[in-house]
Amino acid sequence: PTETEVAELKQGDGAVVGAGDLVTVQYRGVKWSDGSEFDSSWSRDAAPSQFQTSGVVTGFKAALEGQKVGSQVIVTMPPKDGYGEGEINANDLVGETLTFVVDILATTPVEQAQ
Repeated sequence: PTETEVAELKQGDGAVVGAGDLVTVQYRGVKWSDGSEFDSSWSRDAAPSQFQTSGVVTGFKAALEGQKVGSQVIVTMPPKDGYGEGEINANDLVGETLTFVVDILATTPVEQAQ
């Protein structure tokens, strides 16, 4: 894909994730090129991850903001919305198209998260 594509696998009925909100999620990320997993909160220790939507790559942010808590989404993003194009460096995800499946467990509005 040349543009980020987001699809809802399961619609939640909780609060809507706003711009910059602190989210709690479970996720799995794979490389489009070979299907290999490069990151997964489920694989680490089953503890959900927490971060602000303003602190992730553009494609991941697009997958979260506007979704409801309880939703499961899948997002596929080209390098421009992931870790960029160019030479492979310390981050082996440069130049890769990425796909994530994300369970949105909770959201805290940015003004309450600070």
